[in-house]
Amino acid sequence: MRFTYHSGQRPLEGYTLKRGIGRGGFGEVYFAVSDGGKEVALKLLHANEDVELRGVQQCLNLKHPNLVALFDLRADARGKPWVVMEYISGESLSALLARHPKGLPTEVVREWVLMLARAVGYLHDHGVVHRDLKPANIFLENGIVKIGDYGLSKSISGSQRKAHTESVGTVHYMAPEIGSGRYDKGVDVYAVGVLLYEMLTGEVPFEGESAGEILMKHLTAPPDLGRLPREWVPIVSRALAKNPDHRWAGLADLIRAVEALGQPAAGVTTSSTSTPALPPGVASPSRETAAVPAAGTTRQQLSELCSSLLLTLVFALITVPLWATLGRVRDTGVLGSVFFLTVAATWLVLLPSKAWAGRRGDPWARRVVLLLLGGGLGLLALWLDGWAPGTGSLAEAASASRGVLGALVPADFLLEAGAVSFYALAFFTLRWWRLADRRRPSRFSLGPLFAAGFWGTLLMLVLRPGSWHDVVVIVLAAALVQLVSPWQAPTPTARKLRLRAA
Repeated sequence: MRFTYHSGQRPLEGYTLKRGIGRGGFGEVYFAVSDGGKEVALKLLHANEDVELRGVQQCLNLKHPNLVALFDLRADARGKPWVVMEYISGESLSALLARHPKGLPTEVVREWVLMLARAVGYLHDHGVVHRDLKPANIFLENGIVKIGDYGLSKSISGSQRKAHTESVGTVHYMAPEIGSGRYDKGVDVYAVGVLLYEMLTGEVPFEGESAGEILMKHLTAPPDLGRLPREWVPIVSRALAKNPDHRWAGLADLIRAVEALGQPAAGVTTSSTSTPALPPGVASPSRETAAVPAAGTTRQQLSELCSSLLLTLVFALITVPLWATLGRVRDTGVLGSVFFLTVAATWLVLLPSKAWAGRRGDPWARRVVLLLLGGGLGLLALWLDGWAPGTGSLAEAASASRGVLGALVPADFLLEAGAVSFYALAFFTLRWWRLADRRRPSRFSLGPLFAAGFWGTLLMLVLRPGSWHDVVVIVLAAALVQLVSPWQAPTPTARKLRLRAA
């Protein structure tokens, strides 16, 4: 990260820079020490200066224990504006979440959100809307949560997440109404709800491949409340209501609800026999899931998995003969091998994909798991071809397709390694679990079939020349996984989302 100034320089009279802290498209932040020895943070503004200066000026005299203090607004010899503010040595919420990818303990979440909501409520009471609440702007120092960038919220700095916008807010925390130009305190209430969800689960409620996809989910898709601890569902669901009029009227109300957790007589219902009413636009978890989350989810997953496994047999009985007819394949041995391998391949994708459903995991770790499963499928393919360890029974068959390595590698070994490697790498190259995701964009897509065909053909030419039926297995498996996996249709788009610059 390259900064304009270096340690020891004094671009602003009365302060010596020690090191750069952060740099974004709209400014640079430095750790500095005044001539009197006071440690401060200095922010050099170098984009949208008029907007940022207006925001800083209206917040200069705000004082709250959970807000980063703004001390002064100065200009250097070149006339460039600098903000002098409190230096926070503690870590940010984004760093804390990175160390706890599955979420924070609920008692820790409770303390964080209370201090956070009090600070944002104070801003609202003074006519200020933050509009850029996110983990990178929230810090913890000596047990005290502090919010930063509240004076600069009208020009957005970078986010710790890749997808962001330079209008108002960061897309993972952006309220639906921002698309229509509404920027009141409801956008902060919504962002607090997103932060609550992220602190409790380790993930934001909406993810996507692009900023536009995430924004559209904020506008139309219900959050998955089944992942939350049951007592937090009514609080988070109301904060995340699509309609701002259905959210908490103010953060003071949210604070009272959080403080009432664990107190049945208070305003938040914690009885296991009732499900709290949720605002329109927010999906409710089922009664069974809410009462017994783990058991209910497990039963539903097992039921869906068993149905998918049985449907695989049905669709395989249809698609494999159809392929044989179109391809004029009359060899019953090849036909039987393709059928059993297609069923096995589909099952080997469905089993881990069901375990991964609704969970955020390392895609490379998932690929390694599929790599191992694919290797096992390769051994099954060899067994169906009549191979047994040490028999040498397929040496003659292998010799016809040994390729350039034929002179160096024994035929049996080449055949065995080629089959295992083909299926292992075919499982490794594709993101198979996405084909089984109930929230995939469409019920069935031809794209994965083309991808499976491309990689299958490439691997076949390198590892098993002439074994076209192996490519067919991979393509049919890509089709069957989609056909037998449950699918939840996305909510129809109500209107086109438009972002307005601040």
